Amino acid sequence: MTNTQLHLIRMTVIRIGDLIFLDSFSGLVPAKVTGYTSCGEIAVMVTATRGAYRRGEHTTFTPSGSVPRAHVRVRCGQFRIFGAWTFDGLRDEFQPRWA
Repeated sequence: MTNTQLHLIRMTVIRIGDLIFLDSFSGLVPAKVTGYTSCGEIAVMVTATRGAYRRGEHTTFTPSGSVPRAHVRVRCGQFRIFGAWTFDGLRDEFQPRWA
């Protein structure tokens, strides 16, 4: 990548209470960050029923599969995920690989 391309990559910091999507087999599942586990996963509350996930359900998910809602676009009827993000309060060794 050239220097100008590096500056175009959008970096977001996700905090507790932020809205995200879980990138799962059920598609993109809307959720809200509620905390972090000691083993480096994100604790979330699902905010809509999608596939096996039910609204109000509390679960954990990997940091690399938790996508900020602002980083999702629809193009030609398909979801596109772009940019990079980190989690505020999550230890460095558990941050997504692009962080």
